Amino acid sequence: MNRVLDQLEEYIAIFSLFIATAVIFFGVVLRYFFGESLSWSGELARYLIIWFIFIGSSIAVRERAHAKVDIVISYVPATIKRALSIIASTFAIIFCLFIVVSGIQMIQNTMIYSNYTPALNLPMYIPYLALPVGSSLMVYRFVQLIIEDIKGENEEVSEQ
Repeated sequence: MNRVLDQLEEYIAIFSLFIATAVIFFGVVLRYFFGESLSWSGELARYLIIWFIFIGSSIAVRERAHAKVDIVISYVPATIKRALSIIASTFAIIFCLFIVVSGIQMIQNTMIYSNYTPALNLPMYIPYLALPVGSSLMVYRFVQLIIEDIKGENEEVSEQ
């Protein structure tokens, strides 16, 4: 299942970034060479980049590439590094769960009031789904990191 989820995350991230880049490029070419513009291109690119950021954040957690300050932990023993990594991951899970809950509430509100995007006329919950989906994936990945740290499978922490 992890391999399927890994590939799905990567395909969604690559697809969204590629399409956003192509739409922006096409919009620039149309504007500067033909004097025309696409009213929906900026909006589509914005929403695709938002999806890319949230899915990419999950990939970053999986790869232990998320932002961290490691100057303090570089001087402590491996057992303390593991404990600090578990604590940091636990706080990250709490934060991500807050985003999941807030994102679900926001989606519910947009569904109640039938909000639509201005240019694409998509239901607003589609772009907003990036928050709970991406944050849920991050929670899953942080739980995986905690399990790795408990088992001692983390190469970063094990190196001394």
